[in-house]
Amino acid sequence: MNFRRIANINVFRKIRQLETLIKPGGLLVRNCNPTQFPKSTSSLANLNRSVISNASNYPKRNILSKLSAQSTVSMIQTRMASVHGDHVRMWVIERIVSASFLVIIPAAIILENKFIDVVQAIAVVIHTHWGLEAIILDYARPIVVGTLVPKLAFLMLNILSAATLAGLFVMIYNGPGITKTIKNGWAIGKDK
Repeated sequence: MNFRRIANINVFRKIRQLETLIKPGGLLVRNCNPTQFPKSTSSLANLNRSVISNASNYPKRNILSKLSAQSTVSMIQTRMASVHGDHVRMWVIERIVSASFLVIIPAAIILENKFIDVVQAIAVVIHTHWGLEAIILDYARPIVVGTLVPKLAFLMLNILSAATLAGLFVMIYNGPGITKTIKNGWAIGKDK
């Protein structure tokens, strides 16, 4: 049962990829005559008529024209993240946070400031949270493991991230701080 759902979703993804190729301005359309693509029909029906030569001789290839565009759109959204949000902006923010470590870590080592320790703690927890979230999205898919396991995994991830950030804040404000703790760890064995 689960294999049939995965196969169907992949089939619909491939069909959507083919649709983007034959849309006006797509790769296949640039080399064809524009009169081959009438505006009143869907692009799936156009695939059989204009891209595949002699499609009427091959009855198995006419299956693309029988699929409705609504069924392809509704079957594509499989991942939780693909339903909400602007993915390009999120990807840029993730890259900015990753690149910020090139400045934050040396600044924290040189300055040993509580403000920089707080910024470093937030950046590390966010970076780790996003990485673990991507792992959960990739390996705990509802199609494979059911709907309960991903929800529990995300709940546990949120609890873990909140507890980690709280622990780092306790270390910063009630202890020596993150950078001082790391420097003390490096100094072990140098007292001899």
